[in-house]
Amino acid sequence: MTSRASVVDFGAALESVDSWLTEYISASHPEIGRTGPICPFVSPSRRNRTLEVRLRLVGHAPSPELVEEIARGSLREYELTTWQGRNPMLQAMVVVLPDLRGEDTALLDRAQERVKDDFVARGLMIGQFHENCEVTAARNPRFVVSRAPVPVLAIRAIALHDVFFLSERPHWFQKYQEKFGKFYGPDSTLMDPLLLERYRESERAYG
Repeated sequence: MTSRASVVDFGAALESVDSWLTEYISASHPEIGRTGPICPFVSPSRRNRTLEVRLRLVGHAPSPELVEEIARGSLREYELTTWQGRNPMLQAMVVVLPDLRGEDTALLDRAQERVKDDFVARGLMIGQFHENCEVTAARNPRFVVSRAPVPVLAIRAIALHDVFFLSERPHWFQKYQEKFGKFYGPDSTLMDPLLLERYRESERAYG
């Protein structure tokens, strides 16, 4: 009897993810709501040789606990990685789950939600991408932005624009504020009014 793991075409999965990173994630999109690529970190990370790709299998009957453990294990692996480039803001890891079926991708959503606290506490973001992902763009809630041909988790350092994703809970915003609050002082030179607006809203809500 042939196992599901034995019929996964790892090469095709990695090639599909590479094309997705190049042609979609690193490209601009008319519906993103701003100029520049969907993720501004992928191309610099690749140039800096600090984008690591990992493959993880879930088997024929993945459980919520297994997928969550893959996410938590990715946090440990990220922190133990010896990075080639020196810029920590460009250190990124893409965890590919090539055998996670479309009908099971909700497990990835659940895992991301359950581990996000731990990632943010360590100054990191974790996002899920898959064919059914309903996450929308921060600046255009009509644009479903996190679709991918192969299920993946993406891990990177918290960045300035992440106020959009860290304003939902006070402990997330506190972590963001510790790192980037200095950019929002009375003499702020931030050119993005939406960033300022979201930050001030969170300040008032959690102050």
